Amino acid sequence: MINIQKYLFFVMMMLFSTFSLAQKKTNFVVVLDAGHGGKDAGARGVADLEKNIALDVVLRFGAMIEKNHPDVKVVYTRKTDVFLELWERTKISNANKANLFISIHCNSAKNTSAYGTETFVMGLSRMGETDEVSRRENSVIILEKDQEKYEKFDPNDPEAVIAFEIMNATYKEQSIRFADLVEKKFVNEQGRKSRGVKQANFHVLRGNASPSVLVELGFISNYEEGTYLASDEGKQASTESLYKAFKEYKKEFDRRSGITSDSDKPKVAKETEKPLEGKVLKVKFLETTLKYTNTSPQLKGLTDVEIVQDGNKYVYYYGNTNLRSRGEELLNVVKRKGFPKASLEEFDLNKKLEGQKNYRVLFMSSNKKYKEKDDRFNGLTNVLRVKSGTMFNYYFGSDKSMNAAQKTLETVQKKGFRNAFIVTFNGEEPM
Repeated sequence: MINIQKYLFFVMMMLFSTFSLAQKKTNFVVVLDAGHGGKDAGARGVADLEKNIALDVVLRFGAMIEKNHPDVKVVYTRKTDVFLELWERTKISNANKANLFISIHCNSAKNTSAYGTETFVMGLSRMGETDEVSRRENSVIILEKDQEKYEKFDPNDPEAVIAFEIMNATYKEQSIRFADLVEKKFVNEQGRKSRGVKQANFHVLRGNASPSVLVELGFISNYEEGTYLASDEGKQASTESLYKAFKEYKKEFDRRSGITSDSDKPKVAKETEKPLEGKVLKVKFLETTLKYTNTSPQLKGLTDVEIVQDGNKYVYYYGNTNLRSRGEELLNVVKRKGFPKASLEEFDLNKKLEGQKNYRVLFMSSNKKYKEKDDRFNGLTNVLRVKSGTMFNYYFGSDKSMNAAQKTLETVQKKGFRNAFIVTFNGEEPM
C-alpha cells in the first residue's frame, strides 16, 4: 500500500517550490529528451534506428527554438549517442526547473501496416494498445543497473490510484494542451495521420515536476512512414511541426504570465507581394515515359494535374500561380505527398514556340477511325487525327504559347475529356 499522506505532502511541496521559482524565473526552460541512445537502440526501423531519428529531430528542434526564442533556455538530456537511464532524464528536467519536458520517440509494431503519429501524457492507460507502447518505452530499465529506483505502481490499489491522480493533476491540463497542439500541427502542417492524444504510465514522464509529453513521430516499422522519417525531408518536417506547436504553447504561456511578446505588439504592415509579370510557377514532380491518368495511384492523390508530352516523355505539373510564396507552398504540398525531388518551374506566358512548333491537346485515343465532326468529340471541331501504330490519336487546338495551350486544355476538359493533356508538335506531327 502506498502512503497517501506522503504523496500529498510531496505534491504540496512540489507546488510550493514551483510557484516560488515562477516568481523569480525570467526564462522559459524547455527540456528536450531524445529517446533511447547508446546501447539502447530503441525500435529498429526499415531505414534507421529509433535512437538516431529521435536525436536528429531533437537537435534540429532545439536549434530552431534557440534561434527564434532568446528568452528560452533549451536543455538537452543528450546531444550525442549515449545511454541514459530513465531516472536521469527526469532528474535533468527537474534540476533545471523545466517549464516543459518533451521526449521524442518513434513507434513500432508487429503489424507493419500501422502508421501515424501519437502523443502521450502521463496517466492511467485504459487501452491495451497504449499499454503495449508504455511497456516498450519502459523496457529500457532492464539495461539499467539499479531498477529499484522505480516504484512499482499497482493500478488495483485504490490508495495508489488516488495518489497517482493527485500528482498527475498538477500538470495534466497543460500537458494535454501541448500534446493536442503537437498532433494538430502534424495533421495540418504535414498532412500526417494522427492517432490522437493518449495517456500511459511512462517512467520518463511520471517523475517530472512540469508539463510533460512523449511524442511518437510515427511507425518506423511501416515501410513508407519509416523511410519518410529517416529522410532529411521527414525529419525536418517533423521538427517544424513540433516547433510550431511549441511556439503556440509558449505564446499562451507568456499571455498567462503577463509577458508581451513581439508577436503581440502592433505590427508594421507587410508589403504586398507583387505577382510575377507575364510568368507563372508550376511544380514539376514527375517525368517518365509512362502515361498516367489523373486518378492513377502513382500521382499519390494530387488532383488537377497538368500533363505535357514532350517526345517520348510525359512531364507532370501541379499548381499554377504567379506568386512566389504560393509557389513555395505548392512545392511543400507536393513534397509531403511523396515527391521529394519536385521542383518549382517558371514559365514565360508570352514566350512562343519557334518555327512550326505548336501545342495541341490530345483528348482521345481509339482503334477506330472517326470523322472530323464525330458526335464523340462533344462539339470539338477542327480535330486533327494522327495514326500511331494500330491506334488513332485525336488532337484539338494549335497554340504557340503554353498559356494559350492551358486555356485550350481547360476548354477540352469542360467538354468531358478530364484526362486530356498537352502535346508538343512540329507542324502536324507529334515531337
